[in-house]
Amino acid sequence: MKLKNNRFQGFTLIEVLVSLTILSIILVSVFWIFISSSDISLKTDITRMLQQNIKSSVERISEDIRKNGFDCVRNTYWGSCVLPNENKTSTWTILVVWWNKYYLAQKGISIYESVEKENCDELDEKCTLALNGKPIMNSWVDVKDVQFLISDTSVKKVTILMTLQPAIWKWIKPNLIKDNRFHFQTTISQRDTLN
Repeated sequence: MKLKNNRFQGFTLIEVLVSLTILSIILVSVFWIFISSSDISLKTDITRMLQQNIKSSVERISEDIRKNGFDCVRNTYWGSCVLPNENKTSTWTILVVWWNKYYLAQKGISIYESVEKENCDELDEKCTLALNGKPIMNSWVDVKDVQFLISDTSVKKVTILMTLQPAIWKWIKPNLIKDNRFHFQTTISQRDTLN
């Protein structure tokens, strides 16, 4: 007569620990890849958003300068104007084009008011580029600095220097905001009118 072996075939403790370790390494790797790819996707979206805002605002300023020419630059909203032939190397914070004023601004009581760069230095400060009290960039972008350089060679030119970053939102990590600070420079020349 044969005796049946009723011994239960299962896993040993070491086999379970090894398989759990391998599974946890795989899960951590998959999670890390997911987080990295979502950060890369978010960085791409942030860069695209910043570039679209820069493009639209520079096109608006360029069109205004080419149609109307620029009158002067100044450092205070109601201050005295500096003409292109008076100062060729200084930077200024307000550009005056005909009746329009472009400047770094923060939301005031009813309009966006001109502010100094120091008011926009902090990560959570909400500043924008404004035109006569209205923002010309959307709320997804914070402008940290705007400077205008003027020159008068054979053609009057304005060089715009801007520093931008994505605005703080709940779904954007602070390190992504700091890493995506964007410095921009362009020069716009005034078109001479034909008589």
